[in-house]
Amino acid sequence: MGSGTKHHIKKRAETDNPKETATEELTQLLTDAITYAGFTHLDTAESYTTEVEVGEAIKRSKVDRSKLWITSKYDSGWRVEHPAATPSGPYEALTKSLKKMDLEYLDLYLIHSPFFHPDISYITVEEAWMQMEKLVEDGKAKNIGVSNFNTDMLEKILRIAKIKPQVDQIEFHLYLQNQSPGIVQFCQKNDILVEAYSPLTPILPHKIINGGPVDELVEKLIKKYGVTKNQLILRWVYQSGVLPVTTSSNKDRLKEALGMFNFTIGKDDFTELTELGTTFYYRGFFNKYFEEGKIGMEK
Repeated sequence: MGSGTKHHIKKRAETDNPKETATEELTQLLTDAITYAGFTHLDTAESYTTEVEVGEAIKRSKVDRSKLWITSKYDSGWRVEHPAATPSGPYEALTKSLKKMDLEYLDLYLIHSPFFHPDISYITVEEAWMQMEKLVEDGKAKNIGVSNFNTDMLEKILRIAKIKPQVDQIEFHLYLQNQSPGIVQFCQKNDILVEAYSPLTPILPHKIINGGPVDELVEKLIKKYGVTKNQLILRWVYQSGVLPVTTSSNKDRLKEALGMFNFTIGKDDFTELTELGTTFYYRGFFNKYFEEGKIGMEK
């Protein structure tokens, strides 16, 4: 269950102090995600300003902390007008985040973006990674990883890492099967789990306004398997060896999403979906950075 872009945009519009103030609507939705829908993984980030809601939802759920998987992300900045929220780096950032959530540790902590530059991030990606490793050593993070990293930036970390990244969370869906060239294959070869944000893009009409090439096949397959569009698309992501991170403002849709584990897409259908997806291109996030080759700006 993600609490990212959609939720934090709304929160910023409605709240004077979004970093410190929990909104009841999102807190209750996250609580319902745990207690009603059955989610055990909540995903937040320093830049989302939703960590306070995650912490409150955990308390309200009364579910044992050890049965939940909580992820957050260090905001390393990505443009001059959006520099790193915590200039000293991820160690201090997570220390503050844990206090906001009233937690002793996170199950997974990620570097949110690879756009390191002295005027934006204040430290190098290598320095950031050494702080990430210290968080593991000090018991503040069980696992560490990255988000939106390409192969070059991952190789920078792997060259100096004592603990290699466990995860790279990227935009991944039928119409963007590699956020950057070869990233999924690189991660899978190096035993780095790929997580997908925005996995439902192909069936979201506000994104794919005039429809896309998988539409007809999706309609055919949901009838064949007796599932919803959400379940089919999430299942395709999962069968691609990628873990989907999804969200909704509707607790019933959240519960429905977990139905993705109750069926398997046949080999031929999976292949046809995959191949059709490659005939259409849509990128929803960080467009200019990936298109203009600005990943790893410190180089």
